[in-house]
Amino acid sequence: MPHDSLFPATWIRDLERIFDVLQCNDLDKIRCVVFQVRGKADAWWRSSKENFWAKYPNATWAQFIEAFLENYFPRNFRDKKEMEFSTLSQGSKSVLDYQHAFEDLFYFSLEHKKAEDVKARKFERGLRHSISTSVVLHRYPTYAEVVQAAKVIEDQ
Repeated sequence: MPHDSLFPATWIRDLERIFDVLQCNDLDKIRCVVFQVRGKADAWWRSSKENFWAKYPNATWAQFIEAFLENYFPRNFRDKKEMEFSTLSQGSKSVLDYQHAFEDLFYFSLEHKKAEDVKARKFERGLRHSISTSVVLHRYPTYAEVVQAAKVIEDQ
């Protein structure tokens, strides 16, 4: 595993892109990830899968991700990243760099902040004023639409 402290979250995000293309359901996503884990992650899964399935007999992808990330990131680390996420703003970064930082930290956001419209509004609030003013006027319903609009405005 690379030395990037957020590698597990990045790896999951990359897998989710594949899952979107393949239109996987939650159980398929979990099966795919379990098939791919190696080393310490495999040892973690073998030692905890019975408890996981007992706790979540109809597990969702979100429940699996929470359990997986808890294995990699201690509570104090996740709390620190949640605080970084809550105060994240674009600042002098490009929209693309802001988007990358947003997505890296998004895994550490509280569950109630993960709804699509809440995610979109959080991203909007972090944009530079010169970009957010135009984006907010349109009230784009999804995060992807907000990001795309912000990129277009930045390029103008």
